[in-house]
Amino acid sequence: MRPFPEIRVVEIAGSAAGSYAGKLLADYGADVVRLGPARDDEDSAFYDLAKTVVEVALDELEEDGRLDEVLDRADVVIESSAPNPLAPLSLGLETPHLVKIYLSPYGLHGPHSARRSNEITDEAASGHLFLNGEPHREPISRPGHSAQHQAGVFGFIGALAALRAKDVLGKGQTVEVSHLEGLAALHQYTTVMWTQANHILQRVGNSQGGPWHPVGNYRCKDGFVALALPVAVMLQPFLEAAGLGHLMEDERFAEDWSRAEHRREFDEAIEPWLLEHTADEIITMGQGVAAPVGPVTTLHDVLEDPHLQERGFWRTLDGDSGLRLPRGPFLVNGRPPTPRCGGRESLDGLNDHWPAREPVEAIASGPVLDDGPLQGVRVLDLTRVWAGPLATRILGDLGAEVTKIEATWSRGPGEMPPEAGPRTHSFPDDEVGDEPHNRHVSFNKLNRNKRSLTLELGTAEGKALFERLVSTADVVIENFSPGVMDRLGLGFKRLQEINPSLIYTAMPGFGSSGPYRDWLAFGPLVEAACGLTDGIGYADSGPYRSGLAWPDPVTGLHAAAAVLLALAERDADPNRRARSIEVPMNESLLAFNGDLVLAAQTERGAPRRQANRHPDRAPQGCYRCRGEDRWIAISIETDAEWHALCATAGLDSHCSDFNLVQRRGAHDEIDEQITAWTTTGGADELTTELQAVGVIAAAVADARMLVENPQLEACRFWPEVDHSCVGRRAYPALPVRFSETPATYRHGAPCLGEHNRTILAQELGLDEAAIQRLYDEGVIANRPPEGATFRGVPK
Repeated sequence: MRPFPEIRVVEIAGSAAGSYAGKLLADYGADVVRLGPARDDEDSAFYDLAKTVVEVALDELEEDGRLDEVLDRADVVIESSAPNPLAPLSLGLETPHLVKIYLSPYGLHGPHSARRSNEITDEAASGHLFLNGEPHREPISRPGHSAQHQAGVFGFIGALAALRAKDVLGKGQTVEVSHLEGLAALHQYTTVMWTQANHILQRVGNSQGGPWHPVGNYRCKDGFVALALPVAVMLQPFLEAAGLGHLMEDERFAEDWSRAEHRREFDEAIEPWLLEHTADEIITMGQGVAAPVGPVTTLHDVLEDPHLQERGFWRTLDGDSGLRLPRGPFLVNGRPPTPRCGGRESLDGLNDHWPAREPVEAIASGPVLDDGPLQGVRVLDLTRVWAGPLATRILGDLGAEVTKIEATWSRGPGEMPPEAGPRTHSFPDDEVGDEPHNRHVSFNKLNRNKRSLTLELGTAEGKALFERLVSTADVVIENFSPGVMDRLGLGFKRLQEINPSLIYTAMPGFGSSGPYRDWLAFGPLVEAACGLTDGIGYADSGPYRSGLAWPDPVTGLHAAAAVLLALAERDADPNRRARSIEVPMNESLLAFNGDLVLAAQTERGAPRRQANRHPDRAPQGCYRCRGEDRWIAISIETDAEWHALCATAGLDSHCSDFNLVQRRGAHDEIDEQITAWTTTGGADELTTELQAVGVIAAAVADARMLVENPQLEACRFWPEVDHSCVGRRAYPALPVRFSETPATYRHGAPCLGEHNRTILAQELGLDEAAIQRLYDEGVIANRPPEGATFRGVPK
């Protein structure tokens, strides 16, 4: 693969998805040219800072044949569209060398491919919106372009994977990502609770759905504080430090799932204490006993945050504005990205900017990429919970050989009471079985295409065996707290000595330096600390957390992207030198939402809590439909769409000619009229009716609706894999579709220690006696030791 700064990318103006994919490529050094009409200064400042911008009308570019000339000199083209479906300009061009990235709401094929969609309807159709808000009120959306930016990261991943494959195949390929598939792939429990336990995860207000509590935002003496204490081993020290340890003696609160079943009673029990203490007092006490507790901030607070300032997270725009932008979502060798200087260029000037060069030829003796573009890459996976396992599953789906290095206790207990099944819905058919550690639905979803080797790295022999595996690995990835690997004697410096070409990827919650370095981090805690929950909520409410731990998948996506970038850089380096990657969860999330950070500093302002309303669209909201907890999201962006809605829904004629300002002023009245119409119909039928007249709409999907979505079924989005303990089950696909080197789903998640003997004997040369001794001494195991607890925290 060429050195990254030599990669040429054409971004044809489209949606925020394409803009964010192009931004990632440009920020990390690729030569990105954006073709299209000018956009406003704020959007350009966020998306285009490192790009060369050519202002040109796209229809003229296509008509006179100059697009062919530009693309003939490029390596990658990015095309995107929203709210309209994508009609790629490059689809029929004879450019076999080119990697073509197509990003769109529903994809290029399938029964819903012609539908229109924006952020709120993306979240509705993908099952995310259903999880946010109060159970007795309408679901509420997140602000910003999250739905499109996640597709942009998948596009970045697809571009680098396809460029890697190009070096083997000698040709490019098309890569498709739809917003719908991307978001559908970024659930932790939602879909598997339905497909395997017949349970629909519900929204539960400012809390975590499922058997985990407390995880959410709570009122305190001077505002709000975020608690992320989902299991007893985290909650108990916090309660004892607060003088509330007796609560764990209450049978309603003693078990994790029973506490979740009585979440309101538990919250009422701790509320008086919280209201007597400030957020700083609660955070200091909580972090002092290693309990994940943190602030609920605004975006303005985040801009002045001392931790981010000490880490040099902000870069100031040139000129007198003083506006600050986040640096990239990850660091390479401790350094932020060093993007090239963007600028303006004429279309004719691109010939000088990009001289012609020789085409790439296939490697005659290269590997066959039957398993995917990362075939031959070896990954050692030390990650746990969600963000890290998602990153390594993406790498595995792309063909990498991923070996999960697990502590013998990491999956929790080998025995659980039978009632844990129906009370948590975390096990197939609500049955914990004889091996609950091998049956957890989320673990098995996140660890497809991996092998399992149990190793106690705290022992001399476990450490020595791990080091031998490192010597032949390409990637080591971990998401421990900062310092854990160094204390084990397995930090980057040591592993680099063993393997001078290693890519070491760390995923600390708040980074490896700064005042918050040692804070324990969970997704909801990070979301609150980054000022994003402050913009989520009803007009009459305080800040709300997302219904799922959104920072986790965002960080997982960026970590996978970082590994692909590091592989490209290393393989273009004649010395194949090692790289150290750091993907802090908080910085990843802030970079992902940099458009909101920028808006908070300008006249646009930070997002205000107003449920589903939007400053530039009206009406927009979730409207109740026929049936229990059934809703439809409707968003009007233009006057023409408003007229179509009025005609279809039979709204009062006196408001049919309202412009945007008038519609915003009459939003309450309009919402009442729309609701009177939607309550008489089914969400799916209304969606079809509105889409037929060009109105952006989508049924708000719960887990069952998502799994049965006709578009996802047509795209074969639910591949099945076998598992020795749970049988053949369906899980979400990788939402990056390659025309030449598709993702593969070779086997299901491994049982604990399933590949111990295979790896130790065949790869490290140990005989049976040596392997048995490791079992006898507890260095390796196939079952958790006595005393292991759920979520893998030892007693």
